[in-house]
Amino acid sequence: MQPETLLERFAYRKRNAGNAGDFIRIKGAKGQLEHDEQAKKLVNDVNEYVGFKCLHYSVTESNGHVEITIAKKIISQEITIGVRTINDTAQAPRDYTHIDEIIEFGKRDTEKKIRIPIVDDEEWNPDLEFIVELYDPNKLEGEDRLPGDDTRCRVTILDEDFPGTIGF
Repeated sequence: MQPETLLERFAYRKRNAGNAGDFIRIKGAKGQLEHDEQAKKLVNDVNEYVGFKCLHYSVTESNGHVEITIAKKIISQEITIGVRTINDTAQAPRDYTHIDEIIEFGKRDTEKKIRIPIVDDEEWNPDLEFIVELYDPNKLEGEDRLPGDDTRCRVTILDEDFPGTIGF
């Protein structure tokens, strides 16, 4: 028996999936997805002080920005870290705006959010990705990345522009 409406299909899939963690949850701003359940399975080595709350974000190009959450794991200690973007298939400034910022956590802060602007162009592109990385601003570049699998996250930019059609 196949469900006919969208709500019936969703309920059918949820009942028959076995684990509700298989679904991608929509979080925060319109057009942004967090893939947190899947990402948790990939983390073996975590940083004991700070890390990304989610290791993979997806954002639609028309959303204009992606909001990423950095979590502080220790209480009653001040921490200063750097956060920067690294090109992958997405290139700054053509696809997103590069950031390189210093973030300070106070003693009572538990998380900080950063916004990375996404460029919305009119041309079709495949889905593109870039990396956001946490680093120690007091060390030399190249040796400054913070240890742990949760100090890097991947952002996928989903393009909603449709490719053109060829006609005769």
